[in-house]
This record gives sequence, structure tokens and C-alpha cells, in this order.
Amino acid sequence: MRHAHISGLVPAATAAATAALLGLTILAAPAGAQLPDRDLRATPTIPLTGTVTVEQLGQDSVLATVATYRSGAPEAPLDAQALEVITPGGARHMVWSTVVRATRRGERTGYFRLNDWRPELHTALLRFTHARSGDTLVSYDVVTGEQREVPAPLRAATVALSPDGSGVLFTTYPRPRSSGRVGILGWDGATTWLPARGTGEAITSTDGRTLVTVDRERWWVTDLLARTSTSVATRGYCAPRRWVDADSVVASCSKGRGSQLRRVDLAGTSGPLGVRHTMRPARTGPPIMSDDDVRTVQGRAYYESYGGCGGAVLTRRTAAGAVRIVRVPGDRGALSLVGSRGDDLLIAHIDDDCGSPGARSVLSLFDPVSRDETHLTVLRRTQSWDEVVAAAEVRAWIW
Repeated sequence: MRHAHISGLVPAATAAATAALLGLTILAAPAGAQLPDRDLRATPTIPLTGTVTVEQLGQDSVLATVATYRSGAPEAPLDAQALEVITPGGARHMVWSTVVRATRRGERTGYFRLNDWRPELHTALLRFTHARSGDTLVSYDVVTGEQREVPAPLRAATVALSPDGSGVLFTTYPRPRSSGRVGILGWDGATTWLPARGTGEAITSTDGRTLVTVDRERWWVTDLLARTSTSVATRGYCAPRRWVDADSVVASCSKGRGSQLRRVDLAGTSGPLGVRHTMRPARTGPPIMSDDDVRTVQGRAYYESYGGCGGAVLTRRTAAGAVRIVRVPGDRGALSLVGSRGDDLLIAHIDDDCGSPGARSVLSLFDPVSRDETHLTVLRRTQSWDEVVAAAEVRAWIW
């Protein structure tokens, strides 16, 4: 059973409704728990919040956003969202949740997206969207409960936490004749522009010093301490996914009518991590058009691959270089390759783009050789994953 503490600012009726909707038990805050500063809680809606310990954010934990719908029927209204920490055994710990309501003007109050997660700060960046009044960016420390917020820049495309805790990094949407800009937004609302340019895709380094933004077939590499930027050419449009080490990134690179997963270093040079896919896949293989990530277990690489409608599937390469789909038992929808744990892949079954009937949102350990699958977390039929990320891993900014 999950437990949560509720800020004293939350009306009793709202707290009770939220708790009932999410299946939570409301408890008083445990001794020593730190609730968010009331001066920083003027959020668009009043959330139900909780905290976890640093130990619960270990190497094998994940951070997930969960959507709860009114029913399991297709196109059912969205009723609530929650940010959760899921520990290695599959236990769910709610740290932020809101009731989502549609207004007469067509806005959805309480709706948010997870845009960034910084493991070393144990802080998530949430973006609340308001159709008429602009977006609000909220950072939430899931260990201390500290919360900050600032209105998002009007043309902000992607956003992420500034690793030094001073505010938010962001890119703006490009204009017809120019790329988007890159800036730092302080919690006081002040903006500092960086020399770099970008079109939205970006990743911040694990140590917090380097920012990489994508500008067509180039990367801008920015030293966030010196506030200087250098432009380097890449092999096509290379969207970063996650860090391999301090100087190289797993990136999905596209050029012309082809796409390939590559390891790209900060100088722009790169090497292949997978096969080159085209818009016209081979007739003898599955219709795969791109790879988004790769993990290696038991001496073999496994890919999160896309082939049009239906979302991602798990694939591998044969010794001859052919692509083969790896079937996951009971999989009726798409999946997300979250990480690896020993000999197993950590995967999340998710709703796919085609609304696969009967698809259930599950977090699992999967042995791709024996095909054994162990369910860690199974969501209710009225719930689905929005995002699932490894709690100890720095990944690209989330759209």
C-alpha cells in the first residue's frame, strides 16, 4: 500500500478526492520529514506530495509518471497524474500527484509533463501547461520536498534543470530563417542567453558542466561555467539519448533517408552502434526505421527500435547483420528499454500509438536469451506510463 503526506495548504475535500482516485492512504508526515516551503507552493493546482530517502533512489530504481484515466476504455478522460519512485522490487512511492480537470475553456488544470531529472540533485522538473496563461516550470526535490517555480519563456521548446540549482536551461523554437536560442532562466525570472543555438534536442552532462544542443547537422557544446560555446559538425542530425561516458553520447542520427544509432563524442566524431535503417526496410526483415537506444546483456546488444505505428519493439542483430525482433512473452503493446540489471533488460510495457487492445502497463525484468520475464510493477487497467527513466541515469531532455 502506498502512503503520502499532504501539505497543510490542501483543502480536506481535495486531498481526500486525490487520495481516493490514486488509491493512496493519507498519513501524517513522519517525524523529521521535510515538507515543501509554503512560500514556494503557489502552483497552478495544489498537489499531493510525498518524499523518499536517498537510498530509495539507488542504481536500480526508476522514476515514472503515471496517468490515471476514468476507465479502461479508449479515449477515456484523464483524471489524475502522479510522479512516482519505483524501488528495485517494484514498490511504488508517490512523490507528486494532481487531479486533472477540464475547464470550460478547454484547458486541463493539473496536467504536467516530466521534462528533466537530475539524479545528483534528486530533483524533477515538471512543466504545467496552460493554454491561455502560458506554462509554469516547477522543480521538486523528491528527498527534501523543496519546490521552486517560474513561468516558462513564451517560446520555450525544451527545458531542463540547471545542474547548479540556480534555475532552468531552455531552448526556444526556431524561426523560419534562424535556429532557436539557448538560455538560462533564473528562479527570479532573469534570463541569460548563451552563444549556442539549438532546435530542441539537448542533453546536460553528468557532472553538470557541459551542455550539448542540436542545431541541424551540428552540435553546440557549451561550458556552463565559462558560458562559452563551440560548434562541431556531426554525421547528420544526431539527437542525443544518454551518456556512454564523460565524453561521448548514444545518439540517433539521421541523414537523407537513413537512420543509425551512433556513439558521438564531443568533437563530433562518431562510430556506429547499430545498423543503418532506411525508410524502405528490407523485405526479408521487420519494418524497422530507427533505433532509439541500446543495452548490452549476456554479451549481446539489444535495441529499442521503431517501425511506424505501434511504438517501440525490442530487436537484436544476427551475426550476418540482419535485424530480428525479440518477442517478449505476453507483450501486446509497445515497450520502452529503460536499462539493464545483471543478465536482464529492464523494460516498461506502454500504450502504443495504435491503441493496442488489452495492452497493460508493466515494469519488468526480461532475460532476452531464456525469454523469462519477471513483472516488478503492474499498473491498474485504468493507468498507463507517461515516462519511465532510470533514477541514477542522466538522459537527454524530455520533450
